[in-house]
Amino acid sequence: MLRKMWLLVFCLPLLLTGCVEVEMQVNSLGKITHTFTAMVSQRAADVLKAAAQNYLGRNWRISVERKGEMNIVQVWRTYSSRPETKPMPGVTVEFKRRNGWFRANYELRVRYEPAELFQTKDEEVVAANRKVTVRIYMPGRILPERSNVASIDGNMAELNLDPLNRTELRVVAIGFIWWRIGLLLLVLAALVWLIAPYIPRIVERVRRPTVKVVQR
Repeated sequence: MLRKMWLLVFCLPLLLTGCVEVEMQVNSLGKITHTFTAMVSQRAADVLKAAAQNYLGRNWRISVERKGEMNIVQVWRTYSSRPETKPMPGVTVEFKRRNGWFRANYELRVRYEPAELFQTKDEEVVAANRKVTVRIYMPGRILPERSNVASIDGNMAELNLDPLNRTELRVVAIGFIWWRIGLLLLVLAALVWLIAPYIPRIVERVRRPTVKVVQR
């Protein structure tokens, strides 16, 4: 019974609708806001909300918004992925950051293992042929040549996930380290302020004509 309720908590949007959207917002420090969004009936929304309140605890939150005869259900959680974490069964997230002088490289790896999530044939049959859209938002511009996601737009990567196939994603992005750039600009501004009183003298010396004395 506990196993069935555990599966219900994490997979109810997948079981009750043909489409579920997964969004991962990644910041430069490796903190991720992980959100599941699905449109379900009122009865299904009530079941999901009750299950989340009883079994998810404080880690995952849930909201329900009515839209016509259906309800938009969102389940989300914010967590740190450095160096590696497992936010839910079947999903492992790893984040790495490498700093340069003024730019940083960000690498996100997401491993999805359906064998950890679906443990019976009945569960696999229910999850089959479901459309899962995954969107990953990185803290910088994504590099297509170093990522294994085909659809990339700036800092966003998108793919359609088959719930029954093992998947490993690698997304690499590059971004500016703005606090270092700001510190450099502040230092330059301080230097300009210090030498500003001497600038007229320097200009005057540069413009002062020189007299050459020629001896015969």
